[in-house]
Amino acid sequence: MEREVLGSPRTTAARRRAVGLEAVVVDAAPRTITALGEADDRAITVRVAGPAALIVAKVHKITERAATPHRLVDKDAHDVYRLLRAVPTDVLRDAFQGLLAHPLSAPVTATAITEIRRLFAGPDHLGAVMAGRAEEGVGHPAEVAASVAFLAADLVESLAATPETEGAS
Repeated sequence: MEREVLGSPRTTAARRRAVGLEAVVVDAAPRTITALGEADDRAITVRVAGPAALIVAKVHKITERAATPHRLVDKDAHDVYRLLRAVPTDVLRDAFQGLLAHPLSAPVTATAITEIRRLFAGPDHLGAVMAGRAEEGVGHPAEVAASVAFLAADLVESLAATPETEGAS
């Protein structure tokens, strides 16, 4: 059995601060997870990050890795696409406003909104292209890139149209 030594490279990397996770601390709610088998009555309640917090965290991850393209993972951008597609814009807008109102998550959320515009709000922007590439061989990359661009622009515009978030975008 391998033993981890405190301060080893593996544990040091795990303790490194990841910018964007502040939103996960603010936008999380308890969810009960149950066993899959009908005869199994086990259940556990855990805090699960909300979709806005996940978008903030993913956008920061992509932004951080953009300087070293070999570290970019197309799935991260595709996750943003899936969240934007699954959650209505008004629900995301309200959640982003909540994140902007909290002192812990406001700075990273404001930055994420700017980065959503830069990375995703056009079909040829880096995040949109990445989301499309994740569909290669199984879907339609150009359609995904166009869809995520539209959804991202819609979210950013929705946030810019609200007085509470005018300075964030």
